Amino acid sequence: MEGYEMYGKIQARKKLGYSQRLTAKELEIDRKTVKKYWEMKEDDYAEYRIESKSRTKMLDGYRLIIIGYLEEYANITSAVIYDNLLSTERDFTISKRSVQLYVANLRAELGIERPLKIRQYNEVSEQPPGFQAQVDMGEKVMTDMYGKKLKIYIFAMVLSNSRKKYVYFADRKFTAEMFVEAHDLAFKYYGGRTEEIVYDQDRVMAVSENAGDLVLTETFENYRQYAGFSIRLCRAHDPESKGKIEAVIKYVKNNFLGFRVYHGLSRLNSDGLAWLERCANGQKHGTTKMIPNRMYMEEMKYMKPAPELSDPRTPSVAIVRKTNVIHYRQNRYEVPKGTYYPGRKAEIHTSEAEGEVKFYDAATQELLAEHKICGETGKLVRLPRNADRYKESRYDALLIKVRKGFENAGRADEYINRIVEKYPRYVRDQLRIISLAQEKYSKIELTNALDYCFERELYSATDFRDTLEYFKREMPVSNTHPVELPAKYAAVKAQSRPVSAYNAVMTGGGA
Repeated sequence: MEGYEMYGKIQARKKLGYSQRLTAKELEIDRKTVKKYWEMKEDDYAEYRIESKSRTKMLDGYRLIIIGYLEEYANITSAVIYDNLLSTERDFTISKRSVQLYVANLRAELGIERPLKIRQYNEVSEQPPGFQAQVDMGEKVMTDMYGKKLKIYIFAMVLSNSRKKYVYFADRKFTAEMFVEAHDLAFKYYGGRTEEIVYDQDRVMAVSENAGDLVLTETFENYRQYAGFSIRLCRAHDPESKGKIEAVIKYVKNNFLGFRVYHGLSRLNSDGLAWLERCANGQKHGTTKMIPNRMYMEEMKYMKPAPELSDPRTPSVAIVRKTNVIHYRQNRYEVPKGTYYPGRKAEIHTSEAEGEVKFYDAATQELLAEHKICGETGKLVRLPRNADRYKESRYDALLIKVRKGFENAGRADEYINRIVEKYPRYVRDQLRIISLAQEKYSKIELTNALDYCFERELYSATDFRDTLEYFKREMPVSNTHPVELPAKYAAVKAQSRPVSAYNAVMTGGGA
């Protein structure tokens, strides 16, 4: 938009009482442009137009060069032209914005339009009932009852077959936990889940996609396995893959949230559910020409049951303390003595129905202890002293055995802790390798190998074993023990002769 059309629209909004800011926003032009024409009379604007056409422009000296670019490469951008002028023309100091405007005016003057690239689409086949849902998120700035602006975050899901929609709002950015909770609420709203859900590659649920191998955040992947649905990631703003949900996000922003005053998050979500039933799912869909709620009566027969989030799905993790206790719900639960080592963590599994809590090693999934849940706070819940199941486990016994197999216990502890940090899921296997090596080599050899591994930062049981084998193969073995004769020769005494007898033999004399 330019020329008299733009000037006329600015003046029309001025007469209606618009502010310069609102005029610029509505016309989608710069506020400086609005300010420039705001007080300009119509006659003054006409003179300005005539003068602007007749005056020499800074880029007129490069006119032929720019025309050459446009005629040879009709699709060239002003940014490329600007870069070429910077690199080829000495002392070129004209701004990029000036080049952009000059190129746009020159295209209009000469009739050199950029060729349009039209992307062709095929109509996406309808998905069978209960097979697919699509999920996306959005943002919308709202105004509260006091006139304050705040940003609202949107989670939306739509069933691809019936087009039945669900929406959930938050007043802060979605975390992985909030994202999981939103899924749980959506499945409760629908009364089940689909086989597949389509997403953007969003950071709250997908870390990366590597040649089709998805790397999901741990929280979301645990929930996905727990709920049982499969996922498909696609490019953002891709109407071929997830156009249905993108339309829903736009619909929510413009229809439900448009011109709505914010009165709190609870009310917003409550009003959103009412709007879904009244409007989004209760009225005829523009594409299918069917009412989503009525179509869902058929699709719900194909929905899969979805376990509720209140069931155990992503176990909490706690640190095993030096005093061999685990903190849970403001109480301290005892685990067997010897359980602790630096960095060791335990998964917490609870059964509210039975009132029990179990602690498992986070790396090996070995049961450490189980207790009745204590209803009080600040208590130390001890293990039953006569319970056989709380004796030291094989893992703990192996750990103690390996530590005792070294001369320097402190240095051994440090090395084992490094291995635990590096291989948390394979600690047992690492300890077994070291334990077998201790049976074959002396403590001196073990100490030398330990020093060698520390010096070269070889924190692995296999490296430790290989070091021992290397020393055995390459280092000469010195025999420091006296040679003992067999018992049958022990009583034999060698005859001793004077030195003169040997001198006589050497000179040819008799013995």
